[in-house]
Amino acid sequence: MKLLDKLFGKAKKEVTTEKFDEDRQIIANSILFDCEWYCKEYGFGKYLDAASHYLKIGWIEGKNPSKFFSTREYQEKNPDVVGMNPLLHFERFGIKENRSYRAEIDKKMPEILERYPECKTELKNGLLRIRITNACNAKCRYCGVRCTFGEESTHAMISSWYYELCKPIYDKIGVVLITGGDAFFAKESFNYMLFMSEKFPQITLMTESNGMAFNEKFQELAMNNLFKTHFSINASNAEVFAKSCWDLDDSASAKRIFPIMIRNIRNYVEKLRREDKLCFAPDLSMVINKDNADDILNFVELSLELHAGFIVFFFDYTENDMNGEFFTNPAVTRPAMKTLMELERILAEKIIIYFRLWMPSGEAAALQQEVEAIPLEKLKIKYEKILKMAEGRSIAGELAKRNEIRRKMGKKELTMVDDISPSLHLRQETDREICFAPWNEIDLYPDGRMDFCGWFEPTLNIKNFIQVENGKEFVDWEKILNSFEYASARYRILHDDFRGCQVCCPMNSVKSPVEAVTKYNFDRTR
Repeated sequence: MKLLDKLFGKAKKEVTTEKFDEDRQIIANSILFDCEWYCKEYGFGKYLDAASHYLKIGWIEGKNPSKFFSTREYQEKNPDVVGMNPLLHFERFGIKENRSYRAEIDKKMPEILERYPECKTELKNGLLRIRITNACNAKCRYCGVRCTFGEESTHAMISSWYYELCKPIYDKIGVVLITGGDAFFAKESFNYMLFMSEKFPQITLMTESNGMAFNEKFQELAMNNLFKTHFSINASNAEVFAKSCWDLDDSASAKRIFPIMIRNIRNYVEKLRREDKLCFAPDLSMVINKDNADDILNFVELSLELHAGFIVFFFDYTENDMNGEFFTNPAVTRPAMKTLMELERILAEKIIIYFRLWMPSGEAAALQQEVEAIPLEKLKIKYEKILKMAEGRSIAGELAKRNEIRRKMGKKELTMVDDISPSLHLRQETDREICFAPWNEIDLYPDGRMDFCGWFEPTLNIKNFIQVENGKEFVDWEKILNSFEYASARYRILHDDFRGCQVCCPMNSVKSPVEAVTKYNFDRTR
């Protein structure tokens, strides 16, 4: 019994220690906890572990974590919280529960941002992602929208949001990414794209689609206004498409639809070729699963034939644990990743093979080492056909030509990472690089959800910011961009606390330091 008691006591102590460490991190990385102020205000030396002191003793003594948060006021306004650490409660629950003290925090936001100017943003040259509709004309079996949004999967965004409410930020940004279920499928898609092309020609419009609805009308609009288009075609031929992508028993419809997608893309590429705008050829993508893993080389060949801007591969999240460090079906997926790494290496400087959008860390490092050890000449022999098809291609050259044409048409020029990876790249912040999104992205959904990144937990809703004046709706974007939610998330990220980020985020595994998704592919061109 004594041995059991001893073991149980040790386990309990470890759990308690783990809980304390977790709570301490929440306090230490709260924008409402000011270590310097705390030590100075209460006469402590600068070497005090202030976060631990406030967590264990300070709040009980009525001490405040900073001049922006009152321990006693929070307890008075929320009597059910008495007996709990007020700041810890606010960070864990109070924000989401919109506790009464929340209004006091909002009033102090100008002071908070003055104290931490690095947590403020103007969205300069940023990205606005408009998920114009959740509806789609395809039935991909791994579709995230269909799997995640339930009834919302058929909804379209209220058009006044992107026509009117977003107007004040159009002059700030460089890219509008129109996406959702299918960018060209929404009823209002053409009118909105035309509106943006005419009213805000300096902005680059990017679109994500399967290509089915990309008809002549859209092709002309895209070509004339230098859209950056992305098509998810997921296979090199109709047979593989029906087997690996379409979520219907009726494979005949999938086989009928695939040629339409390819025809539309091919027609568009030919239009671009005739107008000497081939550098704006679409990017093409494929989701790798057990039914198409052997189609990778065929897909790359098709993409090169269609002069794809770059080629994107995703690993099917329905077949893999996105929180895991290893593939669920390694016999299929591991060889696929090795192939991609080899292609990425031999096509460096010619065309980007882009697949680091989720990779289990336990798999990637060892395989990368293995691929880097292969003599380059050996890989060139292995992929001789693909190298022949990529002859004359240049990542840097095509970017330069796109920017030359953009310049002539009055559009903002884009850097390589903005052009290739608008929502997934790093930005320089003082002495290091950090995730671009919290400072330079707004992600708007049809239900009003408004995040700074699709890989972050739900944060705000535009409906809560809509005001009416003289019968006209508007939002104060300063309040949105520099809201407590956004500013405090930036503060945490600056302190290497990625709470709120999905574990499978391409920019950050949450278990390891932030690493650019462009680490190997884009970096080989420098």
